[in-house]
Amino acid sequence: MTNLHRRRFLELGAAATAVSLGGCLGSSDEMPAYAEWIPATDGGVHVGYLDFSIATEAEGGNELLPLILPTNATGSPREVLSEVSGLDSVDDPLLTWPLEVGGKLIGGAALGIAVSGLGHLVDPEQPDRGIEELFMADTVAVGRGTIDLDEAAETLRSGSDGPIGEIPFEESGSVGEFTLYEPTDDETLDGVTAISETAVLVADTREEIQRVVETTQGERDREIEETETFEWLLETAGDGHVAGGWMGPIDLEDVYFGDPAERPVDDLLRADDDVLASVTFDPNEGEVTADLAVQRPLDDATASRLESQFGSESGDHSVSIEDEQVTASGTYSEDVLDFEFTQPDRGTTAAPDASEPVDPPKAVAKAVPDDAFEFTYEADQDRVKIGITEDLDVEEVTFEAVKADYEASTTTPRADMYMYVYVDTEGDTVVVTVTVDGTSGVVARKEFP
Repeated sequence: MTNLHRRRFLELGAAATAVSLGGCLGSSDEMPAYAEWIPATDGGVHVGYLDFSIATEAEGGNELLPLILPTNATGSPREVLSEVSGLDSVDDPLLTWPLEVGGKLIGGAALGIAVSGLGHLVDPEQPDRGIEELFMADTVAVGRGTIDLDEAAETLRSGSDGPIGEIPFEESGSVGEFTLYEPTDDETLDGVTAISETAVLVADTREEIQRVVETTQGERDREIEETETFEWLLETAGDGHVAGGWMGPIDLEDVYFGDPAERPVDDLLRADDDVLASVTFDPNEGEVTADLAVQRPLDDATASRLESQFGSESGDHSVSIEDEQVTASGTYSEDVLDFEFTQPDRGTTAAPDASEPVDPPKAVAKAVPDDAFEFTYEADQDRVKIGITEDLDVEEVTFEAVKADYEASTTTPRADMYMYVYVDTEGDTVVVTVTVDGTSGVVARKEFP
């Protein structure tokens, strides 16, 4: 197995999720607590935040949380999958942007922690296991809560099963109140995990963790102290149970759990802009509130689009534009998000052997044209882009890299949609399997590189 850098793993997880979605509860005018963890930087800053109390405070919150985080994050990469329907029907980026972008930014943090074998702390189906808040402190994944230090340490040392297998960690030092652990097999996985009684941190390097810890201790400047725009973003739209955004310019490829080009209105809210958005669920009122703040160059056409699109499906909304700063807020009834969380049922029939010939059952062959899939090998990122050329009326499409043991799938295959599978650099076989009415069959197979 080739060396798997933590950031590389987050890229691997990206293609396994078609849509991430989230909800949240209550907000206040105070600066969000996660701002205290974000160090001042010379470049862009990423922000992603999730409050786990959504699982207990919001109506249906125990069902919402798995929509935000990848399901079964403690399993293998092939098991990380979630599908959400309903969001496509909401044509209002004020609501959809923070739900999709916030969820996909925080999905990387969840997988980063799961790689260490500590996935039980961020299990969306067991939200009371320790972590109460999950967020990105720029490039560092942070889980805050009440951590059983002995259990976490033993889990790391014993190499409890994570998304890439059982990899033991060993103690490698300390920073402040945090004990540092690094994998014993650095040819398979590198990176650093830090644990204390109140938090878990995961990063690519010790220096990144040290920078964040020193920031919380007041030994380094915080971004909110150095940048008025960042402070304005957080005060305006950073408080909620799900939040996401950035101070640009940034490279979303490093932290985004999915294809950044697929985020809503990417031409209005760009990687070079300064933008932050959040969503709040109010279970008492049966309402959903979305807030957004963006600073970017504006011409009349762009300002007009922002005013007309943001809040278009809200019962009560406002958009304010002053110089290059735009703020928007909208309140929605909960039934606007008419979504359903589904997981593919793989138990109907046995999955076909990936080595069998491309000779699918009649029902599958009838549903899938010969040219339904296009393959593009992207050698610089060790992945294959698989495009779907037309809408398919099938239950599920699964894309598998056999040697790399990597899998992605979707239950809503549409024209112009594409998925990535990451392949073994020494040679791999990519297999496409389609399920129709409970019957599965291989419809395409390609060798790479």
